[in-house]
Amino acid sequence: MSCKNTITDNACDPNGRKFIDSVLLKWISLDSSPTCGKVYVSAIPKEILEYSIPSLGVVGIISGNQIVITSETIVSISSYVANFKTNGISVSIDGVEQISGVSSNSYASPLKYIVTAVDGSTKEYTVQMIAPRILGSGSLRLWFKADQLTLNDGDGITTWSDLSGYGNHVAQANAIQRPVFRVNQVNGLPAAQFRSSFVSRMDISSSSVGTYVTASGSVFFVMRLVQTIPGGVTLLNLDSTGGREFSIDHPSPEYLLSKNGTGFSAVSGFPLPKTIFLALGSVQVLTNTAREYWNGNLKGQTPVSYDYGGGTNSILYLGNGNLDADIAEVLYFNTDLSEAEVQKLYFYLNTKYGLSPL
Repeated sequence: MSCKNTITDNACDPNGRKFIDSVLLKWISLDSSPTCGKVYVSAIPKEILEYSIPSLGVVGIISGNQIVITSETIVSISSYVANFKTNGISVSIDGVEQISGVSSNSYASPLKYIVTAVDGSTKEYTVQMIAPRILGSGSLRLWFKADQLTLNDGDGITTWSDLSGYGNHVAQANAIQRPVFRVNQVNGLPAAQFRSSFVSRMDISSSSVGTYVTASGSVFFVMRLVQTIPGGVTLLNLDSTGGREFSIDHPSPEYLLSKNGTGFSAVSGFPLPKTIFLALGSVQVLTNTAREYWNGNLKGQTPVSYDYGGGTNSILYLGNGNLDADIAEVLYFNTDLSEAEVQKLYFYLNTKYGLSPL
């Protein structure tokens, strides 16, 4: 059978490429046989191209077949209407057709969107809403995002606003010591460049800092370690006397937890990778254990005994002048997140920054 030259459904061009959609006018298949050959399903469009929730003013981040929606302000998750664009012919959830700008769904649990192509093939997307202010029973106390800064490449960061809702903004009055804003550092997003040669750090002094130092705590950094130098290398310090510190050992760059004035504990004992971005996190449960995560994978845990009675200086600082790293995001909770909450947060961080399990 020779191929037809007319452009109608199920016809072929002279090279044997099967034409399956007379509206889209697209030839599908690389089969150049003289007869109508295979239709290559992978070439048939069935993607979600854009996704947003206008009522919250948020745009979804699409990475592969995962879409994350993040709100900086909401303290509870309910039902919302999404706007989306697709190159498929239909979109559904649990068999119910979805209409952009019309269909409402609860985002309390992940949603499974099914996009159907013109040939009946499908692709599944997981959409999940992450609201950090809800996690840990509302225990978020620090949230810094470099992509929230409105600066030019190379600008010094004078103030880095806290998005936790508690107003724990950090600042640096000394121009020489300011971290530098750098664009397009990780997955097209910016980062704050801390360098020991400039003694980079950011500080706040507040009477409320000590109240954030409790027996349990969880912290997450999206960062790229450049190098370590002799001396204490601090990522984040909460309340300098008797408070909690997150730091990096040297020369082997192991992640450390400590109670100021008491001592340090290496959690996993694995050296941190250098020159690549990592979502480094840890969760301390009372005076029992501490767990360390890399891009959502549990790397190890260790017993801890620090009771964190709180201090008296009420000082917080990000970086201590010895840090050589690029930081894209920081979140601190003054309680221990559950494993399910940790993985929710990593769904957000890994999708946003294009990170893979390590």
